Order: sequence, then structure tokens, then C-alpha cells
Amino acid sequence: MNSDPKTDHNVDDRRSFRIKETVYLKCDVISDREFHDGLERRKMRTQGSDGLRSVLLDLDTRLDQKLYLMRAEASPVGECLSILNEKINAIIQQLPEMRESKSELAQTTPLTCAVGADGLAFPCAENHAIGTKLSLRFLLESDNRYFETFCQVVRHVDPPSDKDVDRPFGIAVEFHGMKSAQKEFLIQHLFDRESETLRMRRLDLDAMQD
Repeated sequence: MNSDPKTDHNVDDRRSFRIKETVYLKCDVISDREFHDGLERRKMRTQGSDGLRSVLLDLDTRLDQKLYLMRAEASPVGECLSILNEKINAIIQQLPEMRESKSELAQTTPLTCAVGADGLAFPCAENHAIGTKLSLRFLLESDNRYFETFCQVVRHVDPPSDKDVDRPFGIAVEFHGMKSAQKEFLIQHLFDRESETLRMRRLDLDAMQD
């Protein structure tokens, strides 16, 4: 079956779309072997609270994605499940494993990043060489959404601020091993933020014309 060029174009647009976002971020250099073994194998080797955290985060993201689609259809069932999910999340967020993970990132300096579905660009203390493999964890300030993935440096970029002496370099990375549910949720987040920006612009224009 031949693909629809219009549909393919829309998919490409979604994946190339970028927005500026305030992000709490931590990354660590990993070996080629660990990178090629994959994120899931790394999680399997992780024991204790880190392993439980990864499982809970993955389930949370997958559930949120399904609820997002149900709410878009204005389904009463979707609304009820969303409320139930919020109640469960309120309990889960109090687990030491989840609180520790997010609080650790929240204590770092928030960074202005260019966030996309397939990667992001961010200021960095070290000018990692192109091709460097990293383990990446980041938390979106706007909705407290947590992501974890492997990534690879694909290019160097200008740092967002000349005044950030602690992070004088800028790197762009491409995600590797991010779960499809997390990636789709990130795409939805990007377009929700852009839609809100456009809505506010229209309101400002309407106010100026009155």
C-alpha cells in the first residue's frame, strides 16, 4: 500500500517541531556497549528503587497517553478514568522512589532548552564531541512530566545565554530508546504548548483591536 504524502508530511512536521521549554536536566556519558545494549537492559540491571521508579514512570506515561486520546473524544468514561488516574497519581507521587527522582532533578538549575519529539538542544558544562552517547533524564517545568532516554550528540549549537559561565557550550542530542508512549506524549505536549501560545497571541491581537 502506498503511503499518503499528506500524512507523511504531517508526521514529519510533528517530529521536526521544536519549542523553547524550561527543563530540569541531568545527563551522564555512557559507553558504546551500554548504549547498544539499550535502555531496557540497563533498567533490568538496575536494582532497588531505581528499577521500581522506571516501571512506574513508564506505566504512568502509557496510561496518560491513552487517557489523552479518550478525553479528545469527549468520552464521559475518559473523564471518569482521568479523575481516577489523578487520585492514583496523588498516592504514587508520595512514594519515596518517585519523590526522590523528581526532587533530585528539581534541585538542579532550570535550563532553557529547544525541545522536540526526537531530541533537544541544551546548554552544557562540557563540549561533548559529536557522537558521544549519553544517558538523559529531564523534567519539564510546565507540567512536571518526567522523561528518561539514551541520546547521542548530533551537533554543537550556540548556548542560549552568554552569561551562563557554568554552561558555556551548547549541544543538540537525538533520543535513542525512548518508549513510543513517552514520545507520543511529548509530541502532544509540544502541540498543546504551541496551541496555547497561538491562543494567547490571538487574545492579545483582539485586545489591541478593541
